[in-house]
Amino acid sequence: MKTGNKSENPKHNRKVSSASGKQKSVTEREKKRKSNYSMSRRISVSYTQMLVDTFLSCLVLIIIVYIVFNLVVLGNETRDIVEYLLLSDNLSEGIFEIAVQKDTEVALADTDGEMIINTFRDFSLPYPWIPLWLFRKDRSLFILFKYELAFSGERFALYVFRNITGKVLEMIVIFGFTAVLYVIVTLMVFTRGSSITKNILNPIAEMTRMAREITAQNLNLRLNVTNAKDELKELIVTFNEMMDRIESAYNKQNQFVSDASHELRTPISVIQGYTRMLERWGKDDPEVLNEAIEAIGKEAENMRELVDKLLFIARNDRDTLVLEEETFSLSEMMDELVKETRLVDKEHIIEDYIEKDIEIKGDRNRLKQAMRIFVDNAQKYTEPGGKIEITLKREENRAVMSVRDTGCGIDSNDISSIFDRFYRADQSRDRNKGGHGLGLSIARIIVLRHGGKIHVKSKLGEGSTFSVILNLDKNKSENTSAG
Repeated sequence: MKTGNKSENPKHNRKVSSASGKQKSVTEREKKRKSNYSMSRRISVSYTQMLVDTFLSCLVLIIIVYIVFNLVVLGNETRDIVEYLLLSDNLSEGIFEIAVQKDTEVALADTDGEMIINTFRDFSLPYPWIPLWLFRKDRSLFILFKYELAFSGERFALYVFRNITGKVLEMIVIFGFTAVLYVIVTLMVFTRGSSITKNILNPIAEMTRMAREITAQNLNLRLNVTNAKDELKELIVTFNEMMDRIESAYNKQNQFVSDASHELRTPISVIQGYTRMLERWGKDDPEVLNEAIEAIGKEAENMRELVDKLLFIARNDRDTLVLEEETFSLSEMMDELVKETRLVDKEHIIEDYIEKDIEIKGDRNRLKQAMRIFVDNAQKYTEPGGKIEITLKREENRAVMSVRDTGCGIDSNDISSIFDRFYRADQSRDRNKGGHGLGLSIARIIVLRHGGKIHVKSKLGEGSTFSVILNLDKNKSENTSAG
């Protein structure tokens, strides 16, 4: 049994291999078939089709013009023949003289339709009312011109047959040569056009290839704009700019996750450490128990605060952050902020200048939270005995809220980055001061959601000033419309 199974397995494997080979071959043929219908080929087919349509239209028009021109020439020549006959003394002799002329036959009939003279042959008109008709004789093609004429007081029907075989052959040769030349030109246009179009569209093919190769590990790939021109160059530049934004966002996201993990790791480690300490000594030592409970509670609160901040930022990123807007007194809010600051901060000199009767429409709690962040930062980075100044004033149609301190200040190279998430400057935002590096990011989100701006002035060793500028026009216009 085992021997039999071994002898059958290779056959089975060959069948499977053959089937997979056929499938692979079909897939390759399918890819090749699809490649034959690439954009460059479709474009080449399109303008080749336009060329064909244009040529056929022009050819039909030229044929019509050629035929009409030759009919007019033949008609004029035939009219000359008829005038010659009418000037002759003997109509019969004139007819035979014309008949011996090259490529011309003549027939004369009376009013009853009986043939009097016929140098062509016996014929009958299928439709007598049609003045022109085609006839064949001795492998030649004739066209019939019919005239009604009066001669010596009698009326006759004169039929003049003109040989147009040469004209037809001439037309066939001319248009045959034109058709051959056109086929050659069309093939050249299609082949050359396909090659040119393919070269022009190469950047798109390269873009497609690169898009397939881009992963999280090589977001730094960019397209080469050297061979691109016009709109394709603009497309490539736009694609590269898009990749710059994607790479920047991806790096920020990675940094955000890394920083959040790092911020959470410290309190988790502290909680784990105190938990192990409780397991060893906390059951019998009240002092250790109280210390562990206090530390665990503090770190848990720290983690809750961090999670709340992360959720706030996440809601803003998903555009699900909702502001509870109302018209309120900005002056009263700033007065509350000053009183609360003086109540909890006895180490700094708190000065204020709050202009009265300034109202605005917005989320009162969020705006107060943003200003509280600026005040907390001023307290952290200002040495005891330093001064913190909180002001609110009106400048034309704007409200300007400022927090100025005499702290350590911020380096000019760091000012553009202090609102980034988890960002900490080496001097002005030292980790030993506490916090998560998210406060200014949250303040910026709140101010921007209210349509405001933040201005920062700072100098190392002299202090910093954070100013929030909010527009008051919106509030005024809405109150006016409501009234």
